Amino acid sequence: MNTANISIKSDLPLVLHAKDIQVLLGISKGKTYEIMNSADFPTIYINKRMLVTTEAFLEWLSQEKRRVKRRPIFLYRD
Repeated sequence: MNTANISIKSDLPLVLHAKDIQVLLGISKGKTYEIMNSADFPTIYINKRMLVTTEAFLEWLSQEKRRVKRRPIFLYRD
């Protein structure tokens, strides 16, 4: 999957594989599987393959965006 060509939701396949998620998020293979194995990630198992529907992935991503809070920035003067 080439992320440079993905501009809208319809450009994504119906089902995403671990490699697709790795490329989309720009994370390591290990981190991808860590996320896909987490309880709150909408993973589907088919013949021992970990998959996620694009719709469920985008909803999960939206929820994560809302859940993550920014760390405060502290400015120090010398």
